[in-house]
Amino acid sequence: MAGKLDSVRSEVSGSSSSSSSSGSSGSSDSSSSSSCCDWSSDDDGYSFGGGGGGGVAFGASGGGWAELEYRQYPYAHGARTYLSEPIDEDEADELEEPTRPRSGMVWAEGAVQGKDLWRGAGGLRYDGRRISLDGDLSYYVELPADDALYLGTANLSLIPVKTKRAILRLGGGVNTMIDGRVPGEGPREYALGWNVTGSLDLFPAWPIVLSGRVDAGRLYKAWVGRGRATLGVMVSRLEIFGGYEHMQVGKVGLGGPTFGLRVWL
Repeated sequence: MAGKLDSVRSEVSGSSSSSSSSGSSGSSDSSSSSSCCDWSSDDDGYSFGGGGGGGVAFGASGGGWAELEYRQYPYAHGARTYLSEPIDEDEADELEEPTRPRSGMVWAEGAVQGKDLWRGAGGLRYDGRRISLDGDLSYYVELPADDALYLGTANLSLIPVKTKRAILRLGGGVNTMIDGRVPGEGPREYALGWNVTGSLDLFPAWPIVLSGRVDAGRLYKAWVGRGRATLGVMVSRLEIFGGYEHMQVGKVGLGGPTFGLRVWL
């Protein structure tokens, strides 16, 4: 019984009527198959938008955005922001810890993708002063069709905007498809392609974290796109979040509400 995941394979391999162009794919039997805001604060040196033409201020006076460093996690120890001017061990007091030039996170989530289709996913991210690395992998399970499929990305991004309450990343990398169906149920198909990505994390006020991401690219013969938005609540260094993600592979849409946990490292 063919299902939605089998339609994804058809889009990627080009066997559906909607697929054309070229890419890179492999399989087990053939090498070529398959004025809105005003977040001003007197003590954090940051403003975004707002009336009066304030624009965006990157960092504090006397320092650029690249000099901002990360706290242990968003709003750590009662702070109003995630990033800060550097605080070394000598300057840190009992209410604050030293900042650091790099940070990271790991996350896991589950999602409902419609009737009889579910998704589990996990990923990680490294943020430095000017670059960011991230990777994620989603496992789709379709029970009536006894089918499963992995879709993932790996990306290298620049950080063109970094303020005390926001991080913007723009970059690119690769898309992947890994067959997860039971052996014997058909030829196992694998595919590669390219990806362009942009992501934004906002820290408007404790304990809220707003995150969004947009991806567009190619997976062998299929155009792919993804959009997601989440709202999270910080509990110490743990973020509990919920939101929505939609993945489009050719003419096949995979989308639904998602809930998960993110640990800021």
